[in-house]
Amino acid sequence: MKKFNISSITSPYRANLIIKTYRSWFKRDGKVLDVGCGTGIVANLLKKKLGLKITCCDVKNYLVHNISFVKIKGNKLPFPKQNFDVVLFNDVLHHIDKSKQEQIMNEALRVGKNVFIFEIEPSLTGKIFDIILNKFHYGDLAVPLSFRYPKEWKQLFKKLSANCDYIRLKKPFWYPFTHIVFRISKNNNR
Repeated sequence: MKKFNISSITSPYRANLIIKTYRSWFKRDGKVLDVGCGTGIVANLLKKKLGLKITCCDVKNYLVHNISFVKIKGNKLPFPKQNFDVVLFNDVLHHIDKSKQEQIMNEALRVGKNVFIFEIEPSLTGKIFDIILNKFHYGDLAVPLSFRYPKEWKQLFKKLSANCDYIRLKKPFWYPFTHIVFRISKNNNR
């Protein structure tokens, strides 16, 4: 059941960049939750290229690929504790008000052993392109533009007693976004 969506034209570069960045962090056949999965283009590539068992979840089903989907209702991820090896947030957290980002990160650390975050580093160009692309891809998607700089993300992770690794990706001159990537896990002293 593959439906057409404009993201199949606009998103492949970003999706392959995400896969390339995460590749060394995943265990083959790992169990993964993709929170805010959107059309599922990244989840589908992770499933195909890395053999991961993917479950997608979002506030609305935008999937264009045939992947397991669970709708998020309220502020909880509807899964048991430590149910996944990895919880993903790919260009999602800036669509959530900053006041709620801490809560969703706590939920992610509850249901997953690790959390991988692929986000846009704040810039005027990035914000403009994010608004435009989201209107094309989803139409009705909330875009509060709750971006954080790396220092702000690290402060949040520290507040959550989580350890983190951080990467700032280089961007080609033609690409409108600079991405920052985090791998976080619970601090065992928590």
